[in-house]
Amino acid sequence: MRFNRTLPSALLAAMILAACGGGDTVVYVPTEPTAPVVQGTVVTAAQMNDTDLNAIFAAAKEGDTVTLPPGKYSFKGPLQITNKKKITVLGAGNGTDPTSNTILSFAKALAQNGIDAAGLDTVTFKKFAIEDASGNGVFVNQSKNVVMDTLRTEWMINPFGTSKMVYGLYPVSSDNVKIVNSKAVGTRDAGVYVGQSTNILVAKNTVVNNVAGIEIENSYNAIVEDNDVYDNTGGILVFALKAPPRFKTTENVVVRNNRITDNNTPPFVNASGLVLTIPPGTGVMVLASQNVEVYNNTITKHKTTGVLLISAYAAGEEDNSGIKDSQGKVYDNFGKGNYVHNNTIKDFGYAPGGAFAKPGSEGGLKDFTDAFMAGYKNFPAVMWDGVMDPNPAVSAGVDVSTGYPLGGNYTGNYKVCSNANGVTPPVTSVGVSYQNLDLNLFGLMTQTSSFAFPNPPRLEKSGANACTITLPPVTGYPS
Repeated sequence: MRFNRTLPSALLAAMILAACGGGDTVVYVPTEPTAPVVQGTVVTAAQMNDTDLNAIFAAAKEGDTVTLPPGKYSFKGPLQITNKKKITVLGAGNGTDPTSNTILSFAKALAQNGIDAAGLDTVTFKKFAIEDASGNGVFVNQSKNVVMDTLRTEWMINPFGTSKMVYGLYPVSSDNVKIVNSKAVGTRDAGVYVGQSTNILVAKNTVVNNVAGIEIENSYNAIVEDNDVYDNTGGILVFALKAPPRFKTTENVVVRNNRITDNNTPPFVNASGLVLTIPPGTGVMVLASQNVEVYNNTITKHKTTGVLLISAYAAGEEDNSGIKDSQGKVYDNFGKGNYVHNNTIKDFGYAPGGAFAKPGSEGGLKDFTDAFMAGYKNFPAVMWDGVMDPNPAVSAGVDVSTGYPLGGNYTGNYKVCSNANGVTPPVTSVGVSYQNLDLNLFGLMTQTSSFAFPNPPRLEKSGANACTITLPPVTGYPS
């Protein structure tokens, strides 16, 4: 059965809305909804306002689909969905043309967030756009079986100078999360952010002009694949931070088959927090995370480096307090079991930014950068800070006599490895391998030892002894 509306009644509704004042004016009202009609509520254009749409969400029953019409509609506050089961919110499309897409504008909103949802069990958000939402575009908290499909979140005008959208697509403290076929543009933090969550798939999205493109943070069992990530400050981030209470660690993440290009945008004017540690021009950045595999990606045109692997110490995020998370784990300051292989990396390291461009008086590494660039002209494709966990259960030969862990190497599958990447040498090459750099950060700080380049043995080794590890299987979103 289809819901039909005659042209005269559609025009009448539009005229009535226009006569009632501008805040929730419908830009376009179709004669017939283009989204399929299924069990639930087919929302009319006249109901696309804060009061009516929030009432419809509050009244939705298990199994309902709330079908949104095409058009562009203005809202003054978040659309709230709480404690629902098996709910679908379905629009007509996520494009920019209101004649055939559903666009929810929060440019005149008086409160933060576009969609604000919590306590959901099996929810799908599909085929609509959120524009100019302060706070977050689509925020889902403490839920499970969350699907975001064919969405768009975007700050529309001058995001570099004016964006107040922190995260675009933002599920947090949730289990079984899938974000696919969507677009995130213009956030002052991360376009797609999944935090404190498990069983995650982020695939086939376009993420552009954010500070961080895609970020997996303090989460488990995540696959990030087949995304187009470009014109951000940093492309794809896998981070573990010390503060989140649910999970203190990030473990078992795969980043594969992505196209990561030209992520050299300076941090936005309104950016704040740890995202500012991203050196502009970084394709993939892994911070204090365990069992992370980065492979089969095409990583092109990054002025700092293609892949950056660092510990919490390098980001000023270290924590030795012993505070435990909800799983009984403490924060792990070290990246272990990180494996970078079989990527295509080119046009990298020609103008290092972030901490690599700051003087030592500001906590930066400019002296190192200047000396390295003078000799080698270019940073390499993959860089590791070389900071070791001295725990003998995971490493051997680490010297802690200076108060810093120096030397040694990880054992077994705790190693940090980078090999078999297809690296195109820079045009400024001085005839050495630009595959990898072991920065040996604490050795440089204490002036007791230097970096390892080219062919750093801890990252590469060679021949039959090549650095390889076997990581636990990662399944992502349950099929």
